[in-house]
Amino acid sequence: MALERAAHVMQNTQDTKQHLSIMQNLALSFYWLASNIQWTALIIIVVPRAVLYIVGRNASTSVLSALVVGGSLIATFVQPWAGWVSDRVRHAWGRRRPYIMWGTFGNVLGLLIMGYSGRSLILFAAGYLMVQFFSNLAQAAYQALIPDLVSEDQRGLASGWMGFMTQFAIIFGALAPNYFGDKTVFWILSAILVLGWAITQFGVHEHDSRSLTVPVVTVAQGLRQLWISPRSFPDFWWVFTTRLMVMLGFATLENYLFYYLKFTVGLKSPEATVFRILVLLTLGSLISVLIAGWISDRVHKRKILVFTGGLLMGATALTFVFTDSMFLILAMGLVFGIGYGIYLSTDWALAVDVLPPGPSQGRSMGLWQASFNLGQVGAGFIAGLVIAPLSHLVPLGEAYRLLFLVTFIYFALGSVLIFRVRQTA
Repeated sequence: MALERAAHVMQNTQDTKQHLSIMQNLALSFYWLASNIQWTALIIIVVPRAVLYIVGRNASTSVLSALVVGGSLIATFVQPWAGWVSDRVRHAWGRRRPYIMWGTFGNVLGLLIMGYSGRSLILFAAGYLMVQFFSNLAQAAYQALIPDLVSEDQRGLASGWMGFMTQFAIIFGALAPNYFGDKTVFWILSAILVLGWAITQFGVHEHDSRSLTVPVVTVAQGLRQLWISPRSFPDFWWVFTTRLMVMLGFATLENYLFYYLKFTVGLKSPEATVFRILVLLTLGSLISVLIAGWISDRVHKRKILVFTGGLLMGATALTFVFTDSMFLILAMGLVFGIGYGIYLSTDWALAVDVLPPGPSQGRSMGLWQASFNLGQVGAGFIAGLVIAPLSHLVPLGEAYRLLFLVTFIYFALGSVLIFRVRQTA
């Protein structure tokens, strides 16, 4: 009953949502652009390269997996908690923007620690985990802005803009590590993150929440409020599960593409090829993401779009299992981008469609986003279980082929299980 009482007294924060202009959509999604530039650079190139430099070839996979799992576990717990806390914030800037600011500046400090860690794995790992904590603190509040501010008839479009920013970020995230030195790239990422924060912070207009009535709850009541009942809201959990499957696949490709190209394809310096793949991926996604988002608002066939996008991404992973052709690898990067764009165009919209009613959108979106973080945890953990023993039985490159076969299974399950969702088309 505590959650229902909280929803009642906090309902005065739910003002009528206005139609957002293009500029307002841009301001709303700009922080997502900056955050994804950071994470693209870190996950795909900066962190794998730094780990290889610090610990060497033999230990690189296990150390990278440990970092990914540790960071993602932090994110998994921070997101629902910080989202729930932001639901209860009373501030002149509104409920979300104070946490976006605090998280951003803590994130920047973590980046600079990573940049000046030298060959100290402990210092580098501490900076990386700090980035994970504060980035997810900011994101937990930020992602609640969409259900707070976006009307139902614009959810697909807003989701499309978020997907567009995700893909646009890939080019810049992959470019920065190739054209700037190890220390400089962390300053560049910090500057981009602060710029993204400023544009969203001052371009988005939340209502003053100082008059918000927030009920006092015990620790036990607070913990119960972080949970969403699968029996009462099964569609939320089916969306969560299917997204977890897709994110397991995406995280595996993202985290281990660098090593796949190095150890399986045999490229001495994979950075340039990673960038070419990401350019093609981005091109494919930019073609599909806004168009598919617009379509999902008009025809309301979000599940079909999720299914299609997931299968295209799965086809890419399956192709990587069997080919050595750089032409085919690059071509499938384009195919993956089209599928990823279709998926992203409906990802956020589908989540908002199945959220439990009431003002606790920060809690709900934080719990939904845990599917991404658990995908990172699971991807790193399962990759470690696959690669470590197989590397003693078969060449390391062949072990990565088998890992990408597992990746195909993730995408296939995420595509098929979406039809268990009943609430939306």
